[in-house]
Amino acid sequence: MEAKFTIMPADHAGHSRKLISLLILMQIMFGAHAVEEWKTISEEENLEMERQLKVINKPPIKSFKTEHGDILDCIDIYKQHAFDHPLLKDHKIQMRPKRIPNEKVGSKSPIFLPKNIRCPPGSVLIKRTTKEELVMAKKMKAFGMNYPTSSGFDSNSAGRYSFAYATYVKHNFGAKAIMNVWNPSAAPYQVSYANIWIANGPQEAINVLQAGWGVHPILFSSNYTRLMTYWTADGFKNTGCYNYLCPGFVQVSSHTSLGLVLDHISTYNGTQSDIEIGIFRDGEWWLKFFNEFIGYWPQKLFTYIYGGANFISWGGQVASPENEPSPAMGSGHFPKDGHDSKSAYFKQMQIWDNVNLVSPDDTYFSVTSYRPDCYGAEATNDGGDPSPKVLYYGGPGQCKL
Repeated sequence: MEAKFTIMPADHAGHSRKLISLLILMQIMFGAHAVEEWKTISEEENLEMERQLKVINKPPIKSFKTEHGDILDCIDIYKQHAFDHPLLKDHKIQMRPKRIPNEKVGSKSPIFLPKNIRCPPGSVLIKRTTKEELVMAKKMKAFGMNYPTSSGFDSNSAGRYSFAYATYVKHNFGAKAIMNVWNPSAAPYQVSYANIWIANGPQEAINVLQAGWGVHPILFSSNYTRLMTYWTADGFKNTGCYNYLCPGFVQVSSHTSLGLVLDHISTYNGTQSDIEIGIFRDGEWWLKFFNEFIGYWPQKLFTYIYGGANFISWGGQVASPENEPSPAMGSGHFPKDGHDSKSAYFKQMQIWDNVNLVSPDDTYFSVTSYRPDCYGAEATNDGGDPSPKVLYYGGPGQCKL
């Protein structure tokens, strides 16, 4: 029996647990089955994948190969895959938000960008999709999962995933945070993420925007930490995808690509490597990386976040096959073992209220760890109330989820 669920401010802690469980169930844990199904791809499917790759990967003006083996293409901004979406055929490209000034959302310069990789004027930088990525994405979506029931999430119904996160359940127009970057160990069938989620809508058609970093060997066949996004407009059924795997996200940056390998990793008891991520609605839903607007999800793709959202989450998520030790989250250490230079964190967690960046109101803010024996979550104020909040999260895992 499928449960009906709409994000509402009331009873926000309970709704938050249900929503984040729903999102992780639907989005992440298709991978173990998908890998097992790898060899079942038929010749007909193979030909179809080749055809789709030609649609996704537009003819490049210029290409670069990174030290990590990725190919980055400079694509004519007007010919990118986003405009293959039927709702975007006549879309007028926006080069930057109209109302969000740069100083509102950060000014730190990126340090992860490959040297000397720049695209000519009129083109944008997009990571080339590989056949392996496309096959695995299709397999993950095809398997799907059942929705949680209204009875909640006990150890029997939750299975194979866990999370440690903070939520804010009130109407908003986006959020931001500074997060340190780690490279948690994950087996080929596992994933480990740190993300901001923006969401709203009924369970069967929930609208979600997600951005942050992740280790996803199922999808990328590597354990690099990457800049990751995901979106859906119908509860992960037919719409949405990771990064550029489907039309929708409009790239405007000629310097930064989704899927970028983040190779400056934080060190336990040492130097911390941060990124700043923001998702803001200003006409469209914009993605900010440090001081650069990478691109946006056009609002016409969505129904329930067309005029804002009612749910935000900052935190870590992991997934693992049943009966296998779960992967590390964040730094691989509990927040209780120490904060600065030890734990993964989200700092300067703020809400975009359509005019200013503000700190989350405690009335609508909560912190949860689904498996506190495996992963922890603690929130503090950065510099005292009403300064922006800090979430410390993570853990070693090694639990059977």
